Amino acid sequence: MHHGLPLPGSDQVSERPTLEPPRSSGDRTQVRDRWWRDPYLVVAIPVGLWAILVTLRHTWTSDFLLHLATVDSLARDLWDPVDPLVGQASGSPYYSPYALLLGVIKAATGLSARTVLESAGMVNVALLIFALRRFCRHLGGGRLVAALALVFTLLLWGVAPIAWSGFLGMYSLSWIMCYPSVIGTALMLLVWDAFLRHRSRPEGMGALATVALLGALVVLIHPFTAVNMTIGLVAFVLADPKAALRARPVALALGAVVAFLLVMVWPWSDVSTLFGAAGSFNTVHKVLITDVVKDGGFAAYGLALVGLPALATGGRRPLGRELQILFLLAVAVISAGAATGSYGLARAIPVAMLPLHLALASYLAERAKGWRPYAAVALIACCVGLYGESAGLIRAYWGNVSPATLRAWKAPPPAPSYDQVLDGIEPGEVVITDDWALARLVNARGAYTVAPGWPYPFVDEAARNRDTTAFFAPDTDPRDRLAIAERYGATCALVTRDRAILKRDAHPGFTVTARMTSPRAVRLCRS
Repeated sequence: MHHGLPLPGSDQVSERPTLEPPRSSGDRTQVRDRWWRDPYLVVAIPVGLWAILVTLRHTWTSDFLLHLATVDSLARDLWDPVDPLVGQASGSPYYSPYALLLGVIKAATGLSARTVLESAGMVNVALLIFALRRFCRHLGGGRLVAALALVFTLLLWGVAPIAWSGFLGMYSLSWIMCYPSVIGTALMLLVWDAFLRHRSRPEGMGALATVALLGALVVLIHPFTAVNMTIGLVAFVLADPKAALRARPVALALGAVVAFLLVMVWPWSDVSTLFGAAGSFNTVHKVLITDVVKDGGFAAYGLALVGLPALATGGRRPLGRELQILFLLAVAVISAGAATGSYGLARAIPVAMLPLHLALASYLAERAKGWRPYAAVALIACCVGLYGESAGLIRAYWGNVSPATLRAWKAPPPAPSYDQVLDGIEPGEVVITDDWALARLVNARGAYTVAPGWPYPFVDEAARNRDTTAFFAPDTDPRDRLAIAERYGATCALVTRDRAILKRDAHPGFTVTARMTSPRAVRLCRS
């Protein structure tokens, strides 16, 4: 809710203009009396309720398990934790201030890592909603612009949107709301807001301090989002160089130095290791480039193009040039990533989408010339987008959903349960398994695996994968299997495919301790 004077272009006008003076920043009574008429709350409250319902289903997968492992590992040893996947390296890039805070909460309260992480997800959504509204104050259009921006950000992606960390469509957000990328994106918007405030009023230091502190947090919490944050800051400088020069460039440089020092002194991880490991994450991101190239990316992102006319013609609107340059820079970064094989740069896709959403919201909120037919097209696009995001919408349904219904709504089926063989795994134990999905479930229980279940170039992945393959190979000498287990301190093995290891004397010192048939899995542990 906006307090104080109406924003430029706002439709907040006094009902008695000849008798009432303009509302001062301290006169908030009238606003409080009409809070329920705030269009942003009309949209934000249902979104918040949707996030709560999704959380109450407790159905997560993929990287959620990684973040569970991270919180668990930090809670066990806040001051000198080993890495959360294999338990070998000291520290981890995943040990960000966000993860550390959740680890402290778990250690202090005794709550489960799942409860702490799920609660953080709802807070992340609330912070994202707050940050988007705060940034939208720079777009003009009054209170309506933020409401439209939130709707477009959730719906205008594609008819077959992709769920990925940092992507804010409803389907993606339903899976990633607990991830560091969501709080990172919220902080990015707050950094942009603070920079724009400093650019327009450089006499104070509060906004600049906010840029330095929150900017450092974004780098530590989610480096991919930090790249996007930098693209935005560069766009804001290029859009108005004179204003940037008036904003005391020496002070800006000092703020950048402070942010850099804060990042470098963070004791739980060495961010510089990410530069050497960036290439190791290329393969996993290639699908993002493939989605853009295939059919022009329309299936995944095409609905956002509804905002292209508003963006192209919006140079004279508030923040219009900034959004145009932001879009062009983001597209250039993505194109460079595709051309050079640096597929991780495709993580700039969200900041290529955001200017399209914000420009459309600004255009319609200001009711520029021709806004009625444009609004009709945008409404149709939102309806199509709601259908496309239906797999995220259904995740808020509190009843049982049949597999047929999930397929009809294009939602993924629930992951199979391996609880029968996992229940005997203790936190801190080392497990060797022939299935990467099962390795992730092991990590989620606070245990470690020989081969990491996620790309993790901070240890010798190749050697660990070779040893895991050799352990389960049918022609491996039993003594070699035992040597591999002892090399990594593995106390249990989980078998899903390679049945040769279950033969008598194939695994000296290991005995079968649990079996399950659907899905098929066997747990063997050392005596």
